[in-house]
Amino acid sequence: MPRSDRSDEDDQESVRIFRLPYDAPRISEADYFRKTDEFRVWLKTEKKRYFDELSGDKARSYFRKFVKAWNKGKLTKSLYAGVDPSSVSAESQTSYKWSFKKSRADDDALRAVREEVGAATYRKDNNSSANPNASTSRSSRVQGPTLPSASDLAYARELTRDVEQEERSLKRKRDKAEARDRIEDMVGPKEVGREGMLEKKRAKRESDRSFRERGDEGLEAPESTLLGGGDSFKDQIAKRDAAKNRYEAAREEKAATARERFNAMRERNDKTMAMFQAMAKERYG
Repeated sequence: MPRSDRSDEDDQESVRIFRLPYDAPRISEADYFRKTDEFRVWLKTEKKRYFDELSGDKARSYFRKFVKAWNKGKLTKSLYAGVDPSSVSAESQTSYKWSFKKSRADDDALRAVREEVGAATYRKDNNSSANPNASTSRSSRVQGPTLPSASDLAYARELTRDVEQEERSLKRKRDKAEARDRIEDMVGPKEVGREGMLEKKRAKRESDRSFRERGDEGLEAPESTLLGGGDSFKDQIAKRDAAKNRYEAAREEKAATARERFNAMRERNDKTMAMFQAMAKERYG
């Protein structure tokens, strides 16, 4: 038998013999949703990254590394023991700080949903147990509404991530717009595009022509020019004001569009929060 084949078999045999801490089972990429909480903690502590700030492809790439480290027993032992979803704080999931305040009822509702999801994930099926008391206790438990599926929870996380990214993007745009406004308040708006280039060329031609026409008596100038009068000066003022008005109208239109997009994203996020609150209320009263 070739040496490479023997080494592969030895590696496979060592994997079969090697036991993970707390007799935890080995996992695969198919356990992406089942091990989300452990994955989040590992990302934060080992990679200094936040799950809610990763794209779907990037999160899957990191999860493949997480699976390899898990199966080799290289992770912190507490991860193999399991992570309680209610113990994973919001600050450990994202570095972003929400600009709006959540009420105590919102926090309680989210905590209740996390606990219910964690119980559904880690609850062992004891229906075949010989203990009648345990069976009676389970049968007398009040049944609540159906829990959201893994795909529903993933969609909720993606929606929250989109809202955060949109809010950060809008904040950066607002900061840039305010900086431009401060500069324009000091120096005034500048001509842009083809109109600005033509204006510069006209000003240069007029300057050259007036210089040539002065001749030897270059210091002489009409009173209207010295005092800022004449049609040419008034035209320049009118053009400047018109350009400023066009710029302000375009800026206001962009700001209105940005506000509409932000309000739409905020409404979607509020609906998601309301859904979780309704689930928790139906479950716990």
